Amino acid sequence: MSEQEQQQLPVELFVKAGSDGQSIGNCPFSQRLFMVLWLKGVTFNVTTVDTKKKLEVLKDLAPGAQPPFLLFGSEVRTDTNKIEEFLEEILAPPKYPKLAAKNPESNTAGLDIFAKFSAYIKNSNPARSEE
Repeated sequence: MSEQEQQQLPVELFVKAGSDGQSIGNCPFSQRLFMVLWLKGVTFNVTTVDTKKKLEVLKDLAPGAQPPFLLFGSEVRTDTNKIEEFLEEILAPPKYPKLAAKNPESNTAGLDIFAKFSAYIKNSNPARSEE
């Protein structure tokens, strides 16, 4: 498939739904991918996924995956970092702006900050914070 054909494929971003089950939720990973697509100027559809409900359609599309995930043509991508790398590779200059950091080390500098911060906030036992 040519680069031009790839860039014309339909793009759909599946994101966590808000508390009402329909609006876009507050997932930072979903928001990040939304911003990447928007900054690149890509026309894409957003589908909210109510994680409290089991949707049969998603079982076939991305079994076991949690939002966000991306449907690019008929190809499903489920890892946020890999999705971002894929979009940077496929949606490249000169047609699309380059968003990746100039220094590759920048991509991994704060990779686990969110996970550690979440664990810290959820920790009900301060004595365990050293683990």
